[in-house]
Amino acid sequence: MKKVIYSVVIVAFLLGISNAQARPESPAGEQTGVLSNVSAGDTHVHLHVNGSCDMCKTRIEKVAKKVNGVTSASWDKESQTLHLNYDPEKTSVEAVSKAIAKAGHDTEKDKAPDKAYKALPKCCKYRK
Repeated sequence: MKKVIYSVVIVAFLLGISNAQARPESPAGEQTGVLSNVSAGDTHVHLHVNGSCDMCKTRIEKVAKKVNGVTSASWDKESQTLHLNYDPEKTSVEAVSKAIAKAGHDTEKDKAPDKAYKALPKCCKYRK
C-alpha cells in the first residue's frame, strides 16, 4: 500500500513540474489590463484594485464574482492586483471594474464614488 501511495505522489509531483515548465513565463514588467486567453472561452486579465486588508480582499473578490460571466477572481494585497477569469461573451473588464468601484474600491479604470469609499470600514481606507 505504501508503494502505491509513494507512486501516486511521485507521479503527481512529476506532472506538476512538467506543467510548470510548459507554461510560458510572463514578460518582466507585465502591464496590468493585458489580456490573454486562459481556457476555452475564458479570458484572463490583471486589474489594479486599491485595498488595504483581508476585508478588502473578501469584498473585492465577492463583488467581482457576482458579475455574470466571471468564473474566478483572486485579489493580491501585496501587488494590489486582481486576477480575473471571465467569459468575454458575457461580461467585460470594464463591467467588473465599475462594479468594484461602486463597492468603494478604486481600480485602474474607475474611481470609487466618495460616498461608497466613505462607507468602507476604517481598516479598508486606502486613500491618503
